[in-house]
Amino acid sequence: MLFSSAAIGAAAEDQLSVFVGIGYDSNPYKISSPEAVQGAAEYKVLTLNYQGDNHRSHHRPSHRPNQGNAKKANLRYRLGLQKDIYNRSSRAADNSRFDGHLRWIGRFKFAEKKANLMLSGDIRSERNTYYSQTQRQIAETSDGDLIDNRFSFDALSLSAELVYYADKKHSWSLLTQVGQRNYREDYGDVGLEPLDFNEFRLQPSFRYKAESGANLRLFIYHKSRKYSALHNDLGADPEGGSSLLEYSLNGYGAVFSKALNENLDSSFYLSGYFARDNGQGSRDLDYHRLTASLNYQLDSGANIEINGQAYWRGYLNQQLSPEESETGSFGGRRKGLIAEFVYSQQLGFRSLRGLVTLRREVEYNSVEVLGYQRQIVELGLQYQL
Repeated sequence: MLFSSAAIGAAAEDQLSVFVGIGYDSNPYKISSPEAVQGAAEYKVLTLNYQGDNHRSHHRPSHRPNQGNAKKANLRYRLGLQKDIYNRSSRAADNSRFDGHLRWIGRFKFAEKKANLMLSGDIRSERNTYYSQTQRQIAETSDGDLIDNRFSFDALSLSAELVYYADKKHSWSLLTQVGQRNYREDYGDVGLEPLDFNEFRLQPSFRYKAESGANLRLFIYHKSRKYSALHNDLGADPEGGSSLLEYSLNGYGAVFSKALNENLDSSFYLSGYFARDNGQGSRDLDYHRLTASLNYQLDSGANIEINGQAYWRGYLNQQLSPEESETGSFGGRRKGLIAEFVYSQQLGFRSLRGLVTLRREVEYNSVEVLGYQRQIVELGLQYQL
């Protein structure tokens, strides 16, 4: 409850959601032969989400109808926490995530057209254990030193976005964002380099809203990433210094959504990027993903959601070591499919729902030992206030 409506002096719409569940995971470590290591595992999950929207109207005296609230400002905020706890034999699969979001939205007119200015701040924190797919254990260096917290991090980003509404159907926007990610442990004492980096992002986008209810959003972006201490593959420069790794990423995205009827919604999301390093290209990476979703609302209060995802991710040249990737897994190219079915039913009263989730993941890798299959079954209760 960081921001109360009394402090803002405005109307507020706040929402608290709590989810508790139990699940079965056939392959918690995403390895090619889970039965040879730990096998399947049960887990418990707790999710908390709190979000709100405080809005203020700037009243201006007017004798004309609908002219008294010409300008409005909104303050939106969200806090989220998720914790997955596996049984004792698979405790290294535990993970936790915390995120916070704060956005101020100011509305004004530009050239007699509506426009919005949005200023946002985001924080994100993840804690997990680095389980090596090749070593099939909690990751160690070649000398046997544990590097279990290699990929636990804290991140912060700040952004500003200007949205211009050409008319009721068309709008344009420009987003600028700066961000920083710091990893909890550098492991410099065992010969590894820190993975901390800073980023800058510039993203123009276009939105179209049809009278039929269909929505289309297209965007492209450029992102530059600079590592604070991780070196590229060029080694020392002629003057005795060294070259720090930098990435140049050019990405794209397309989002389409449409209500097929009063009970059925659909959405499709295509995205990807092309990342190039400032060295000899050992970390050059391409990534593409297509996601589709159907959501059906039954008259009984039940809801059925079907999600599907296909992705392709490939390092164009051989990586130097697994620690230099975002996931810790090296290898040339990987492609995968994810299918998910979620059934939820209102229970007793409006604020309580029961959920059943079925999920299957299949990933193929050019390095065979890095491919895997995974099935998840989850049962839970969600309370929303």
